[in-house]
Order: sequence, then structure tokens, then C-alpha cells
Amino acid sequence: MAKTCSDGEETCLCLLKNPGFLFTNTDRPVQLLAPGLFAARRDYFRDNVRPQVSARGQEGFAC
Repeated sequence: MAKTCSDGEETCLCLLKNPGFLFTNTDRPVQLLAPGLFAARRDYFRDNVRPQVSARGQEGFAC
């Protein structure tokens, strides 16, 4: 059910081309981890950005 405006009437709508389609994959998505920083980028952050961050903000960073 959806409304075309906040005080409008609720109407039924179908987002699929085939209304009889059933989703068969009910598994949760797998979490993908981001790759680490390249050494050059890590060094840039350490040398140029880290000095601009307060000591409290630097806590927990390995570089």
C-alpha cells in the first residue's frame, strides 16, 4: 500500500513486472570487509592529517 501524498488515499501498487514472482533467496547478505589502506596512503595520513587531529581523536589508530 502506498500514498501519492501525505493526506491522500492508500492505493495498492506492484513494483515487479511479474506480480507472481516470489523471492526465493531469503539468506542475509554477507558482510564484505573493505581492503586496507595502501602503504603510501597510510603514510600520507600519518604525516599530513594525523597532526591536525586532537590527541583524543588519535586514540585507537595504529599509524
